[in-house]
Amino acid sequence: MADLITSALVSDVVARLTSAAFQEVGLLWGLENDLSALNNTFRQIQGVLHDAEMRQTNEKAVEEWLRTLKSASLEVENVLDEASTEAMIQSLDSIKHKARTYFFTRHNPLVVKTRIAHKVKNIRKKLDVIDANRSRFQLIPTNIREDAAGIGSEISKWETSSLMSKICGRDEEKNLIVDKICNPDIGITRDDDDVRVYAIWGMGGIGKTTLAQYVYNHETVKTHFELKCWVYVSAVFDVQRIVKQIIKVLCDPEYLKDLKLDEMSLDDLERKLETKLSGKKYFIVLDDVWIENNEKWKELCKPLSCAEKGSTVMVTTRKKNTAQLMAKIPELQRNVGELSEEESWALFKMFAFPDRGERENVSSELELVGKKIVEKCNGLPLAVITMGSLMLTKEKKVNEWQHVNDNFKWAQDDDIVLPALRLSYNDLPPRMKICFAYCCVFSKGEEMNKDSLIELWIANGFIPSEGGMSSYVLGQKIFTFLVQRSFFQDVVEKDIDTGAICKMHDLMHDLALDVMKHDCAVIEPGKESRIPDEVLHLSLSCEDFQFSKQDLKKLRSVRSMFVYNIDYRSNITQISNHVYLRVLYLNEIKCLTLPESICKLIHLRYLKISESKIVVLPESIINLQNLQVLILEKCWELRELPKGLRYMRNLQRLDASCHLVRHIRELTNLRRLPEFSVGKDDGAQIGELGNLNRLGWKLKSGTFDSEVVEGLEPNSGLQELEIRDYNGRVLSPSWLVKLVNLTSILFTSLFRCEQLPPLGKLPSLKIIKVDFMPSIKCFHDEDNSTSKDEILFPSLQELEIESCRSLVSLPNNFPKLQSLKIERCHKLGSLPDEIQSFKDLNQITIKGCAILSRRCEKGIGEDWPKISHIPHIDITTSR
Repeated sequence: MADLITSALVSDVVARLTSAAFQEVGLLWGLENDLSALNNTFRQIQGVLHDAEMRQTNEKAVEEWLRTLKSASLEVENVLDEASTEAMIQSLDSIKHKARTYFFTRHNPLVVKTRIAHKVKNIRKKLDVIDANRSRFQLIPTNIREDAAGIGSEISKWETSSLMSKICGRDEEKNLIVDKICNPDIGITRDDDDVRVYAIWGMGGIGKTTLAQYVYNHETVKTHFELKCWVYVSAVFDVQRIVKQIIKVLCDPEYLKDLKLDEMSLDDLERKLETKLSGKKYFIVLDDVWIENNEKWKELCKPLSCAEKGSTVMVTTRKKNTAQLMAKIPELQRNVGELSEEESWALFKMFAFPDRGERENVSSELELVGKKIVEKCNGLPLAVITMGSLMLTKEKKVNEWQHVNDNFKWAQDDDIVLPALRLSYNDLPPRMKICFAYCCVFSKGEEMNKDSLIELWIANGFIPSEGGMSSYVLGQKIFTFLVQRSFFQDVVEKDIDTGAICKMHDLMHDLALDVMKHDCAVIEPGKESRIPDEVLHLSLSCEDFQFSKQDLKKLRSVRSMFVYNIDYRSNITQISNHVYLRVLYLNEIKCLTLPESICKLIHLRYLKISESKIVVLPESIINLQNLQVLILEKCWELRELPKGLRYMRNLQRLDASCHLVRHIRELTNLRRLPEFSVGKDDGAQIGELGNLNRLGWKLKSGTFDSEVVEGLEPNSGLQELEIRDYNGRVLSPSWLVKLVNLTSILFTSLFRCEQLPPLGKLPSLKIIKVDFMPSIKCFHDEDNSTSKDEILFPSLQELEIESCRSLVSLPNNFPKLQSLKIERCHKLGSLPDEIQSFKDLNQITIKGCAILSRRCEKGIGEDWPKISHIPHIDITTSR
């Protein structure tokens, strides 16, 4: 429906036209009167939008009016963007010089003024017609206003991941599956070429993937199998892609650099996988399989059949035929059924009342309505979770719950889960709807990075800053709310570079794609694809797709383009024809450079080039003055960045190999700099970046002077810090204690360092990770000013220590610690006695620590009493 983004578009246009900054732009181009007239027209239209959106379902003429308004609003936004960008280019002498060098005519002030004035005049004519129709439809003004992103004042603080082990119910089922796959004598056939397969099958939303995840993460499975791998397959069973993905998961990233997987034939890939699996026992999950072609399955079995006895492939599928094709032995087939009424109600309460879960005392009247809602979910976990998450946001009043129940229609046999998902989606505020629906540009099963999602939302204008709150902070709140409402799942906090990742259930993805069917085209191998008439977002991963002339015409207004793993060399120059692009994501494209004409993409906010052979970026990129995010990920051949990059004043994130990043002093809006190589002359540059909240340092070769580190003081608002390759013996800059907002710190590859700074007084610090510090013997968690009763590490939740071979002791004061991970610390002989009093500690992992592992051996180790109360314990001596 047209209302998905129209309301947000109109609101944004009005806000922009009335802003003080844009008043100056209007003066520069002599557009004061025209812009004032546009503002008046949009304000009148804004007042009747709610009535139009309510009437569009039953009145096709009103629906068409909204579509026309949407199209005109997009056009206005493009022109306003162009006017602002040209003003920026005119205001910077250095940029003007470059512009004259490359495209003098296009940026000539007189030419620009004439061009923009002509566009504004044409738009005013279109809007006059739209406004006249507003009167003809007799649309009624209303005074409904969305709050800041419609989030509301309360967002519950709870972790979905903590419910992971509970949300299935089915405890007997879980344990039975684990026992079977870890028993090598079950499911072995006489045919040596056969691969042992366990199939989990059932309808969509029944909980197949969740059950497989439980098995995959089970402690018994972790220790029983040497190699583990999870691959999302989906409808197209592409053997080459699956084999390549398994290799990527199982092999070290450094090893993969030189492999050139994309240039390998299927035979070559199979041989590589055979080498990796040979003589080892593996557990591979193939999630969401639809195959009925036995030949393709046999082809995949070739490299999988060379492993140790007991190796297992687990598949999840909706199709019984697929389960029987792959898992030939009935004992290794599991049909997942619906939850019982009791299990469904317990699961619903976990999400509707997360703080108290099953212990929640619910009034009899509220429980009666709640059970009616649960009954309509037909025992399907996804529907139950979605409705429970929806009710979490509602007041615990019978009439409010009854209103939801009245609007929740009984599920039909061919559409069991969608009513719950659709009802929950319809309950979202407009800005959240578009943020969720936009995620359909990602493939099913694909991991989505939290920070990247927020940056993409901002780049498309879905979440402008409001009420003094920055767009990024607002984006974080929207992400949290969508997780809370179960639109996103499997949220995992990875390393400091990656941050949080999440996924969408494939049925949620179907909903998003349906919502965006008029605005989005996703073109994938093996699927029928259609380009909508006014497509705004394009995802292309099918090399064989041929664009017709009509399709290319439709792409003129496209705002997001995601191109995956295709030979785009013949079409790369066409990118500059998509002049309204806000987002350009090029993944594994076979190009050595971008065209100079990329400078035409003046609206571009987000540019990511990943796993490409690109060697150089054109200098003309400096004309992209709206660019906020530049990510050059795994572009190993890239030699240098454009010299004019320093003039891109709106750049907020610069992500490239540290040796490429130079001259950042003038990038004053930079918020995130994951890698920066620093030396004696770089300190002042860091200090002047007042908006920086994520920073990663790589100390230049030979840098070990403590004075150099002392001079690298960042702003006090920094939230995440990573320090690499420091060669001094002591790292203790005085400014570290001033970083009161620091939440995460990582020290890695500090070969000679014997002493780290005291971190115990940092009030916001939640995560400490130490990796490959072979010289450090102990951590100093206090200094001379520390009083006896002072609580140290007041917020620390996660501590990871790896490859510290000289470490002999750990700090003992972590009142809020939740997770402790220790790997390859060979001299560490015991855990602190105080660990018994860490009430929040629920996970401890010890690997490759022979002495400590023996002391922590279950039941008999000297340190076992210290940790026996911890719910999740993972201790192994190998690695």
